[in-house]
Amino acid sequence: MREVLLLSLYFSIFCLFVEGVLVFGKIKTRLDSCLFFSCVALLINNTGYLFELKAETEEAYITALQLSYLGRVWITFPLFLFAAELTHVKIPDIATKIMAVIHILIYGVIMSLRENSLFYTDTDFDTSGLFPVLHHGDGPVHHFFAQLQTVMLFIALYWIFAALRKEKSENVRKRLIIIFTAFLTEGILFLMQIGHFLAITYSFDISIFGNLILTVAMFIGIFRYDLLEIVDIAREFVIDRLSEGVIAIDNEGRVRYYNEPMKLFFPDMDSHPESVVRVVKEAVLEGETITLNDRIYKPEENDLKNRGESLGKLYALVDVTALKEKEYKLKSDAAILEMAAKTMRERLLTAEEMVQQDRAMRHDRRHFEALLLSLLQEGETDEAKKCLEERLKDEPRSAARFCENATVNAAISHYAHIAEKKDIAVRASANIPFDPGADEMQLAIAISNLLENAIHACEELPVKERYIEIRAKYKEQLLLEISNPCREKVPLNGEGHPFSTEAGHGVGTKSVLAFVRESGSEIRYIADEHVFRVRMIIN
Repeated sequence: MREVLLLSLYFSIFCLFVEGVLVFGKIKTRLDSCLFFSCVALLINNTGYLFELKAETEEAYITALQLSYLGRVWITFPLFLFAAELTHVKIPDIATKIMAVIHILIYGVIMSLRENSLFYTDTDFDTSGLFPVLHHGDGPVHHFFAQLQTVMLFIALYWIFAALRKEKSENVRKRLIIIFTAFLTEGILFLMQIGHFLAITYSFDISIFGNLILTVAMFIGIFRYDLLEIVDIAREFVIDRLSEGVIAIDNEGRVRYYNEPMKLFFPDMDSHPESVVRVVKEAVLEGETITLNDRIYKPEENDLKNRGESLGKLYALVDVTALKEKEYKLKSDAAILEMAAKTMRERLLTAEEMVQQDRAMRHDRRHFEALLLSLLQEGETDEAKKCLEERLKDEPRSAARFCENATVNAAISHYAHIAEKKDIAVRASANIPFDPGADEMQLAIAISNLLENAIHACEELPVKERYIEIRAKYKEQLLLEISNPCREKVPLNGEGHPFSTEAGHGVGTKSVLAFVRESGSEIRYIADEHVFRVRMIIN
């Protein structure tokens, strides 16, 4: 009999140690923490009790007893908290702290039991039985402690039973039944021990069997019914190494898991997880993205299921930075193409106007030449001379030729004409050959964008201060500079490029930069207090 009881005690210590190691490696929630706390308390209690059974002197027995109570005092308290977490019962923090202080004070009394009779009275050490035992009477603190443990056990049982009645998931019901049975067995054996309903309770603490049953029940709950969601460890091993953040919540909306990246994204994840979940949920509902550390994430909501059972929701932040950058580039390219098309339409309209004007001029010229010939034939030379002088005075000047390249020249001519209409003086010295070393249409569009920006800047100034200067030289490479006055210093970003926060602005600059990037050219923006310059080396 003695060997069987000792063997069961050794077995319970081994099981508690294994369970403690298992739970410690999985601690992520308060439920896990409570279970680990309980494992440690039971392990210390059973170890100390083993030393009690092997004690040969009263001094050794009391020392072992005090070691055992270091765990025994705390056995019911973490189980009480565990039941509250398991059944989602909210215990005020102040109540938890008060209960913790009470247990500390009780253990303080136990540590000084040799000096007072608050816990034990009339002690007598007896080694004549199956195991050594310290016979004693119960002091007021012992009575209070026993009643406190009984009340906490029955409250925990009530919570679990109430949760069991409401639960509809078969898997969760089985889990709750196992835990309820273990708690009930532990409570019955505890009451039988303190009431000495069996003769053996005078020489052996049968509540140890309750500890063993509770340990086995937790093992079943862990491995068979996913009490700690051990089946998800393999998934978490992968998830924790992803760049995306992950949050798992149960069907009651409680945060049950989140990985390390999520804590990096949201430092409040540990202290205020509900607020983080709210932000992610709102982003999912609105279809918005979340920008964190210069990366763009799309929040996704997925059902969390296991063996067909709904466990809750899984929220993941999926990195879509590359997709968004591609989307932005496509939008920018579309805007650039639209601007290029608009520019070309304007040039075609201008060309059409020039053709119409040329036709009208040729028609007028034929009439003038016929009139001049008639006057000369009639000998009216003075009248013919007078008509010719008036005609030369009214003859429009021919269009200016700024450079040899026809496409670029058309672009410069078009915007020079617009600038002159806005009272902006254009000074140009442009040596741009027929082959400028780059796509002439793309170069013309880039120059058009630069000139359009310069015109906009000049429009903000008084008429007498408006000018645009264009200079270009070709020596194996085309060197181009366009400068204009500005109302104030133009801000540049970290890359030295101008930027705008106004909607619809900045497209022209993006078009120029796209040309520079695609052609392998170089560009430099120089922003002085009242002058803005752009210099390009076209490859």
